[in-house]
Amino acid sequence: MGNKMSVISKQWQDVELSVNAGDASYNLKLGKFSLNNCTALMEESKTSYKTSDWKVIQDAPNKLIIGMKTALGKAKLIFSPALNKNNVAGIKIHIELELSKKLCCVNLIPLMVPAMQADHVLEHGRTMGGCRMIKTPVNSDFRSTFQTMVTSGGAHLQFTHPLRQKNLSCVTGKINGRKISGLTVSSIINPCVKKKIASEHVSIFASANGHDLMTAYGEGERTQGKEIILQEPGWNSWDYYRWTISEEEVLKNAAFIKNDPVLSKHIKRITIDDGWQYCYGEWDANPLFPNGMEYLAHKLTEMGFEPGLWIAPTAIEPHSRMAQVKTEMMAKGVSGKPCLAFECMRRYGFILDPTRKDSREWLYNLFSRYVKMGYKFFKLDFLGQTLKARNFSDPSVPRGEIIGKIVEPIRTATKGKARILGCNYNFEAGDQLVDSVRSSGDVHADWRCIKENSSSIAARFWSQGRLWDNDPDFALCRGPQTSKDPALNDLKPCLVFVTPDKSEKDAIGTDNAFASATIEEAKTLLGLVIISGGCINLSDNLPRLNKAGLDLLRRTVSAERGEAGIPLDLFQSEHPSIWIQKASGGHRIMLTNWSDKEKTMSLDLKAHGIECSSLTDFWADGSTKIRNGIIVKKLKPHASYLGRMS
Repeated sequence: MGNKMSVISKQWQDVELSVNAGDASYNLKLGKFSLNNCTALMEESKTSYKTSDWKVIQDAPNKLIIGMKTALGKAKLIFSPALNKNNVAGIKIHIELELSKKLCCVNLIPLMVPAMQADHVLEHGRTMGGCRMIKTPVNSDFRSTFQTMVTSGGAHLQFTHPLRQKNLSCVTGKINGRKISGLTVSSIINPCVKKKIASEHVSIFASANGHDLMTAYGEGERTQGKEIILQEPGWNSWDYYRWTISEEEVLKNAAFIKNDPVLSKHIKRITIDDGWQYCYGEWDANPLFPNGMEYLAHKLTEMGFEPGLWIAPTAIEPHSRMAQVKTEMMAKGVSGKPCLAFECMRRYGFILDPTRKDSREWLYNLFSRYVKMGYKFFKLDFLGQTLKARNFSDPSVPRGEIIGKIVEPIRTATKGKARILGCNYNFEAGDQLVDSVRSSGDVHADWRCIKENSSSIAARFWSQGRLWDNDPDFALCRGPQTSKDPALNDLKPCLVFVTPDKSEKDAIGTDNAFASATIEEAKTLLGLVIISGGCINLSDNLPRLNKAGLDLLRRTVSAERGEAGIPLDLFQSEHPSIWIQKASGGHRIMLTNWSDKEKTMSLDLKAHGIECSSLTDFWADGSTKIRNGIIVKKLKPHASYLGRMS
């Protein structure tokens, strides 16, 4: 039996916890942060249920368990001390609930903070892209996963959930000015197939060094003993060709690379992206590949390249034979019937149900077939879209394990024979099933896309070389100043969004060819790829670049791979402007002017332990003198400076 109490306090190193039974709330103090009047909630069918009748069930040196009642059943709120890989003390919290009735879906909330102040919030996405650097004051909602960083007064508060999680968990809140209202930490239990359910643990840490908190999370979540295999630079067909790619164009670019004195030394992989197949779900060559995919794999291998192939494992278009004759293998909607849960660029499809044994066997056989043809690299796409289906054949598989069910048979078919890039790969599937993972959203040769994706490239620095090899998407340079291509602006992919009733005003921008980057903007994108320490994948029509464009790409693929660059202003700015990267030859420095006006930028290198008298300019081979340990550069709009130690 539990005991009623008024207030009970615990102190675990620098963490103070005070639980008040009278108003069913608790207070936390971590370093400079005080989280007051916190509470625990449950939600079902968009209805929130408060907890009441708090009692102590267990008060041990390293654990405090509070019993409570709710309209959904009896619950336990469990607190324990936490210690990250850098020995920073924190606290771990979760809820356990014994349901009093059968429910479909429950949202468990072990922590809701009514109000707190913030100078900056770093929002982290569940899959590729989805990260934002939110500088206050601002009015904005946020929804963050895995690790969320709140900065105030120069200190950082980190909320983390496990990377591998059965139940999808997140941190949400609303920012008004500098105030965060209703910061809510939650786990969705869907479907509820057991009477006893539990949220994922949330661990909370505070430190003056936010970068160290994020890297400690990466160290704690990595699979011990996993070898991180860094990708060699490659070429991918998608960004320039999209669905127009053909066998002829693949071989034309491969031949160009092979005959180029610089590119040939560094580019070792050719990946045929979306557009080679008959349709999603029917993975056989279309007429643009008249000799078939086995021929192309052998041809690329003869030319000295590793053949790679793009496949969307669970997307099944309606006109595929799979969709017509294997409907039992499709995931279901609320109706209990197969549904068009997949959608991208106005293409719709069913979803293969990975909880079925026959679906997993189909995936194993599909990838075994292409491994046998000679493909040594697979880009798996649209994995996250699988979760748009409402019902799967095996309801005992929690949502957090669905992505793993897709990739496991593929990994088995390819292990030791081919590498896997997870694109649209939900991080909760963990690091064991993939070799590399997309860190940013889709990047194009367009300033808006470059700027939008810079935050995700920066926010994922902690996973590079720890969990996998980050893929910051394509290293592109084509544009009016770098191309001799008469068809530069021919492809207009966004026209698919123009409906018959869309007005001229609403259709503005839908004819964007995503090939408008200036040479300075291209340098900024290529610099981001280099400074990130991640994969380098070209995706331009190489024979149609001019001398300036080819010079940029030759320099990019020739660059020594450095460690993950550190975005120094990650917790201060809206976009990463200042980077430092370690490499075997010293350090690289990157300064970026994201604004539309000329800007003078500076960095005190001595403050970061870097002693040098000059830096070599990466793009021009000139040098920049360092005075009193400080580099100062005047940058044009959208321009960057990338320098390396002399």
